[in-house]
Amino acid sequence: MNGIITSANNEPRASRITFHGELFEVHLDDGRILSVPLDWYPRLERATAKQREHFEWLGKGLAMHWPDIDEDISVEGLLRGLRAPRSKAYLEGWSKETLRWRAEIEARDRAKRTPLRAPSKKAKVKH
Repeated sequence: MNGIITSANNEPRASRITFHGELFEVHLDDGRILSVPLDWYPRLERATAKQREHFEWLGKGLAMHWPDIDEDISVEGLLRGLRAPRSKAYLEGWSKETLRWRAEIEARDRAKRTPLRAPSKKAKVKH
């Protein structure tokens, strides 16, 4: 009997990243090397060499995260040819007005939350 093969077991994972001029290469654990134009990811393109080298693996190589420039790139996205968005928020970061607005919403949400409490011992449970 053949076993079931799930996509989680077969997903290619990155094992190494290198930068060469206008390109970066993502080396996959199955032997493939993806060569990607840096201009597909403007934050990465504008980053310094030090910022590019400072990244974290996510999901044991399913994706990469560059904390200094707030960039996340998945292997699946690279394989599908997905480029970074060209929105103003992506390219320039959130405006001060948007950040203030988001902080106000989060503060209101926090104020509405109540701490979780265990039921009192006096409470009667109906069966």
